[in-house]
Amino acid sequence: MDAPTVTGSADEQLVARLRGAGLRVTPQRLALHRLLAGTPRHVTAEALLREAAGDLPGLALPTVYSTLELFAELGLVRRVAAPGAARYDTNPSPHDHFTCTGCGALIDLDTSAGRAAATRAAEGAGHAVDAATVVVSGRCANCLASAN
Repeated sequence: MDAPTVTGSADEQLVARLRGAGLRVTPQRLALHRLLAGTPRHVTAEALLREAAGDLPGLALPTVYSTLELFAELGLVRRVAAPGAARYDTNPSPHDHFTCTGCGALIDLDTSAGRAAATRAAEGAGHAVDAATVVVSGRCANCLASAN
């Protein structure tokens, strides 16, 4: 699969963030960033490796994982703590998720109510909260419909 077209400014922003953090700009980082910047989604390192294989045939899975973790540190993606393989959300803004125990889908939720309650509970117990995310699990609407 070809990398989605990304404006020069997206590459320039990545280059500036990497250099600002004292990190190298590599072809692998640029190519993976272009793939991620194309569409809002939740991706595994394995799936991203398959997508990038045509453009970067020597790319290894550990490189993809380390790049995704770096992008998470830079605030470009979010690592979602959901069952199964680690997934990275290309929407780094705070939001919650629903994960389907049937098909494995990971779906964005437009609410902060769970996060707010979890944060208050943690702070009430004397903890300092850096971030909070809620992952609700169950069966998605598609799985429920196909079961009927």
